[in-house]
Amino acid sequence: MTSSTFANLTNRTAYRSSRWRALLLGAAVALGLVAVPAVAQASSRTELVSSYCNKVSAASVSAIVGHSVPAGSLFTDKIKPTKANHEISAVVWSCTYGAATSVAALAKDVVLSLEVTSKPLTGAELQYSLSQAEKLKMKFTPYSGLGMTAFYYTFTETGITLQGMVAISGTNNYSAGIYTKTPAVSKLAALVKVAEKL
Repeated sequence: MTSSTFANLTNRTAYRSSRWRALLLGAAVALGLVAVPAVAQASSRTELVSSYCNKVSAASVSAIVGHSVPAGSLFTDKIKPTKANHEISAVVWSCTYGAATSVAALAKDVVLSLEVTSKPLTGAELQYSLSQAEKLKMKFTPYSGLGMTAFYYTFTETGITLQGMVAISGTNNYSAGIYTKTPAVSKLAALVKVAEKL
């Protein structure tokens, strides 16, 4: 595969995760996997290299994951309200630290996101969204220790595994994701904490 193919995969990854989270958590947090049918309306997405991602330095991300990552590239998604996402609109800012030029390189990518929604999910909406996620073979586990409602999740498609964590605080959702089969719950929790700076 060419470097442009892997760059497109990274872009689709950010897009896909925001679509799943629109269903899962009433919002779009930019983590996910490869392109599959979207469950919410198309978003307007812009790829930039921006000072926005400099709010979380590559050095701080590298220290957590244990390998060097480049400066983050910004992806912005604007999610329109739909019945599938409980009529909640959202804006997502995702910083991808890494340039996927091979499968090995993809395994070192890190994605941090901040999502701001138009209203928080109710408990019933959250429970419904999680039940729908399970139908998509996404495995969610509640996580304590971040001082917010948080979930650790895993998902595998086309042989690529994504692990992520999302923490919900009112209308702000913070998330982190990495591409690995090795359990990385503590690293993800530390990455979510730095994502709060976005």
